[in-house]
Amino acid sequence: MHGALDSGLPDAAVAASARSGGRRRSPTVGNWTILGPILGALLLVPFLAVAGFMLWLFAGPDIDHPRSAVDRFVRHLERNEDRAAYQSMCSKVRDRITVAQFTEGVELLGRPVSHALGHAAFDDEAGNSASMTVRLTDHSGRTTPVDLHLKNDEGWRVCDDAFG
Repeated sequence: MHGALDSGLPDAAVAASARSGGRRRSPTVGNWTILGPILGALLLVPFLAVAGFMLWLFAGPDIDHPRSAVDRFVRHLERNEDRAAYQSMCSKVRDRITVAQFTEGVELLGRPVSHALGHAAFDDEAGNSASMTVRLTDHSGRTTPVDLHLKNDEGWRVCDDAFG
């Protein structure tokens, strides 16, 4: 009882304190009720970010549409169908140059007889603008890499100054 009066604690508390070497033990369950949700939130935030990116990557816009527009555009050039290729250009380019100027630009660059599609990527998060690298091969065998820009302007259209 003397110990209880000196410390201000009941005898059972003094005895428990003496057994533990004078240290008070905090309940383990109480720590996990606070730390558990904090750790859970810290693990959930990066998971949600990665899951959101994967959803955008696989369920977002499809790069195949701009890729096929470039393929169609270059095939028109290979077949000397400049008017059809010109019509597949965006309105900004068509307003700036004529079909004759476009044809002149194609000849200056070297009319392709074959091509290979390269890297394609969207330029904006919404998927309304894209870029693609194309390797054009002319009749002499010379290969010219061209980076084409596309816009979704009433369908995918080449919107690039490479041809005029």
